[in-house]
Amino acid sequence: MNQQQDATKRESKYKWCTWVLALTAVILFMRLFDLQILRGEEMRRLSEQNRVRTKKIIAPRGIIFDRNGKIMADTRPSYNLYLIQEDITDFNQTVDGVAKLLEIDREEIVERIREARDFPPSFPVKIKNDMSMDQVAKAEANRIYLPGVTIQIEPKRNYPYGAMAAHMLGYVSEIGPKELKDKQRYKGYAPGDTIGKFGLERAYEKYLRGVDGENRVEVDATGREVRVLDTKEPISGNSLYLNVDMDLQAAVEKGFEGKKGGCVVTDPKTGGVLVLVSKPDFDPNQLSSGVNREYWKQIATDKLHPLQDRVIQGRFPPGSTFKIVLALKGLEKGLVTEGSSFGCRGGFPFGNRVFKCWKKGGHGSVAVHKAIVESCDVYFYNLGLKMGVDGIHQAAAEIGLTRATEIDLPGEKVGLVPSTEWKRKTYRDKWYEGETVSVAIGQGAVWLTPIQLMQLAAFVANEGVTFKPHIVNRIVSPKGQVIKTFEPVLNTNVKVSKRTMTIVREAMKGVVHEPNGTAHGAMLPDVLMSGKTGTAQSVGLGKGGSGDHAWFIAFAPSDDAKLAMTVLVEHGGHGSSAAAPIAKLVTEAYMKDKTEQKQAKSDEHR
Repeated sequence: MNQQQDATKRESKYKWCTWVLALTAVILFMRLFDLQILRGEEMRRLSEQNRVRTKKIIAPRGIIFDRNGKIMADTRPSYNLYLIQEDITDFNQTVDGVAKLLEIDREEIVERIREARDFPPSFPVKIKNDMSMDQVAKAEANRIYLPGVTIQIEPKRNYPYGAMAAHMLGYVSEIGPKELKDKQRYKGYAPGDTIGKFGLERAYEKYLRGVDGENRVEVDATGREVRVLDTKEPISGNSLYLNVDMDLQAAVEKGFEGKKGGCVVTDPKTGGVLVLVSKPDFDPNQLSSGVNREYWKQIATDKLHPLQDRVIQGRFPPGSTFKIVLALKGLEKGLVTEGSSFGCRGGFPFGNRVFKCWKKGGHGSVAVHKAIVESCDVYFYNLGLKMGVDGIHQAAAEIGLTRATEIDLPGEKVGLVPSTEWKRKTYRDKWYEGETVSVAIGQGAVWLTPIQLMQLAAFVANEGVTFKPHIVNRIVSPKGQVIKTFEPVLNTNVKVSKRTMTIVREAMKGVVHEPNGTAHGAMLPDVLMSGKTGTAQSVGLGKGGSGDHAWFIAFAPSDDAKLAMTVLVEHGGHGSSAAAPIAKLVTEAYMKDKTEQKQAKSDEHR
């Protein structure tokens, strides 16, 4: 009986073992089926990630050339340090070691890692841009003690001319957290990527940025590369060919040494920007390696605002340059004629005050030609009252001075030419005629940018026609194919009588070439230049001396303009002595260049 019971028990245990083994086999089979069949692709990908890593190859940004093929922005090799989190064995050891080795704030490293939290642990987090060779040597020598550290050679933006044309070219820097949140505009960007932050670099980001490549590499347990399995080559960004002439740019930059202000020069027949200078400036090379905190603090807190592009963002009272607007409209509407005159004794009594003319003794009897040539304030006080502030506003609007020029740079600001409606909406007050007297000579509530006043010079040069100013001429692919060409775009086309234009153009020529002209000192012996000086009082600095802004708008040659320009020297004193000489430099350099080009062509044909 006992033997039979033992046999029964053994048989029962055997059955249970069989069932357990069968159940285990079923579970293992189901798990294998899930891993290999249902989730096979995912598991294969995950297993490959353990041994195969994809490394991004940064594409070089497109090169920026001037009109003659001179390189204004290109790239150079840069050694950058990254951290790969999944390779870090001791977080504090690696982070503290990198911070001490490269003299970086530990919290800054932690913050960079935190910004990449939405990316996989194999994502390389950029810690240090553009390391010196000494830093590279230190990092390489200590990599065995710093698991997770890797160094990559990548293209870095380079500006061969340094600060020259900085406001036009702009600068690049690492994408920030706010920009990364803008998924629509910055789709496909990751922490550590470089983007255009200012100027052309920002405006043409989508063209200049290339297509990154990648390497699939096999790595060992420590994250060190064993071999390259596959490579997808990067595609360089497109190149920009500008209308800018760097020789002219250099001439203007030299003229602005020790000064602050701005200058813009265009081809009035196309709107192509030949020169754009804003002073003080900054060095974009200091910002393209990742923001140098000391340098950024220096320029960001500078009271002279070197990051402001004065040409398109600086709004100033235009002073006597604005008188051209009144002369054009006054003659065209018949409010004055070529022979109409007003007496100037050095002042203009109106209400309970006397508005002074810049010439204390007065100009005597003044008609429009003399009023422009010698810049008589009293003549334009009278004309301004005849026109009224709304008439002045309308005249400025027709020329295009009440709207943006739409130059291909980000951040352009619009100036102001007041009207009765503007004052009612802004101050809930009526307009007083005494305010019109100030507006008539470009003071009071008139504020314009240098590029807007350049359009005034071009308007007269082209007899009523202006084009949108444009810096970029064409965009070319890495293979040399023209992707896009920017043709001239009409900005204004106003019918102005030949008689009116002749009167104003002759007077602007007289400003430079007549003995009493306010810019006679800017006259060149071989080329005719037309212009208008302006001296505008700067609020808070008082009248006269270095408190006044110096203006000069001009076009040259007078009878067939190839240049239209504005020169502003902040707190430079008088337009005749501070701004006009720079316009003379521009015209002289341009004509010299054209003469040399003709001579070179002549020598080729011999």
